[in-house]
Amino acid sequence: MASDKPTQRRTLRPNAKRQVILVALALMGLAIGYGFGFVFKPSPVTPAIKSEPPRPFIKQSAPLPPASAQEKSKMDAKMPPLPLTNVVLPENASPQMGTPIRAYEEALPKEVVVTVERIGVTRASTAKVLPPETVERSTIPPTEIKATRNWHKFAVPVTPNGRPMIAIVFDDLGIDKSRTRRAIALPGPMSMSFLTYANRVIEQIDAAREAGHEIWMHVPMEPSSRSIDPGPKVLLRGASRRELARNLEWSLDRFDGYVGINNHMGSRFTAHLPGMQVVMSELDRRGLAFLDSVTSGQSQGRKAAIAAGVDFAIRNIFIDHQNDVVIINQQLAKIEALARKQGHAIAIGHPRERTLQAMAPWLEGIEKRGFQLVPISTLLQKQTQE
Repeated sequence: MASDKPTQRRTLRPNAKRQVILVALALMGLAIGYGFGFVFKPSPVTPAIKSEPPRPFIKQSAPLPPASAQEKSKMDAKMPPLPLTNVVLPENASPQMGTPIRAYEEALPKEVVVTVERIGVTRASTAKVLPPETVERSTIPPTEIKATRNWHKFAVPVTPNGRPMIAIVFDDLGIDKSRTRRAIALPGPMSMSFLTYANRVIEQIDAAREAGHEIWMHVPMEPSSRSIDPGPKVLLRGASRRELARNLEWSLDRFDGYVGINNHMGSRFTAHLPGMQVVMSELDRRGLAFLDSVTSGQSQGRKAAIAAGVDFAIRNIFIDHQNDVVIINQQLAKIEALARKQGHAIAIGHPRERTLQAMAPWLEGIEKRGFQLVPISTLLQKQTQE
């Protein structure tokens, strides 16, 4: 039996406390969701890096045997050159790994300073000496050329005045033409040594001669370092006698009117007596003198010159082996001290900016300080007179 009472609906009344709880739970859920999303966020995909396949492991049970001299030479040739220290470079040159550089002089373990008198005129007094005006290389047989001193024809005449004598040699002239002109403009007489492979060298030599300087030839010889290029037709220690003679002849015929030669670089070659004997034999035949630049403490130049009868001199001090004005001035002071001690001194410099800056004022006051500036030939002739 159905009830006559009307249906009664239940209505939910808003409860403020309950709403606050629900909102709090919703916010808490959002916070937890964001937190888990941040923690477990996947890392960005980075591009794969191409790598070499792993090398097989090779087990060595014993050390490798030492390489032979030939193998070592091949390995040295493949190795990049070591950085150079104290190499005298042209101002516009910079050493580059793997590429030979053209330098003024090579780096030495330490500067070789010769402080003893080593100037020699070694021909016997009975040797046949022809008057200078009759000496012509193209007409005199080799047997007569050998007995002459052709270099006398090209020596700058200077009479010693009793003061300590200083001979300044400028090496490596002819390549940097601007600085070569500035060196030539310095007061002389000095000895100007021109590189055999310089371009337009004849006109530069003529300018030096007109300025009153003495002419020498700078012949490339093999340095110890493989990273330095000494120039074309260099005299190499491992070359045959025929090749040495051919390269030397090429150099000696590049120009004429010079007193003698000195070595450009050559720390390796000048220490090789057989090679130096080839050089001295040709110098003797042509009647030329030799100046040993002494780029090696083991140089055989003096020994070979005496045996061949070649007039020779030996460098005492390098002026600018370090490109620093303070050190250059210290070297100039060493020259003066040595000249006072042994009566003369021979110094070699190069046409570099700092060298030219230091040399100009030093040369201007050289006579007031009690010295006489002379070319190399004056020292050789002094020994002849004695």
